[in-house]
Amino acid sequence: MRPALALLPGTSLFLAIACLTAPLTMSARHAAQQATEKSPDLKPFLGTWKAMFQGSVLAVLVLKEEKGEIAGTLNNFDVVFDAQGNLAEGTHTDYGDAPLLRVRMKPGKISFVVMEKDQYHASDEWRFVPKTADEGELTYLLDGKPYTINDTPVKPIRMTRESATPKHTQATTKTQ
Repeated sequence: MRPALALLPGTSLFLAIACLTAPLTMSARHAAQQATEKSPDLKPFLGTWKAMFQGSVLAVLVLKEEKGEIAGTLNNFDVVFDAQGNLAEGTHTDYGDAPLLRVRMKPGKISFVVMEKDQYHASDEWRFVPKTADEGELTYLLDGKPYTINDTPVKPIRMTRESATPKHTQATTKTQ
């Protein structure tokens, strides 16, 4: 009986290695291609975003890219909402910044957790959605859904992006 395929000495080892590594090479190439295709566009999120309340800065959200992902900080502040879900008296800024934790990105929005400066207070969950190049909304969440007061969801906090480049000011010259 003759074998259907005659192998030269040493080729069986080569074929075995080739058969084992080919799927790994193809798998790695496929994973790299998928990562490139599915990399979300971070640009709409990046920058410094500020929210105002009663004429003062309330919230400062700083979003930056680190290793291809969103990272950043949110300053400490306390919110009070009225029955209609609007920010109310008692809302105020505290001192310090908190790093963003468990940042999750979905199309057009990110959600994240920040630890309160008070270790006895639970962490806060937020969602940020850029609406235009310069405007976004920050929403307070509870269990992944907008926080509600008597079944009324709180309204998002309007934020504006700081300009990346300083505005040009007119130079003044002193005349003698």
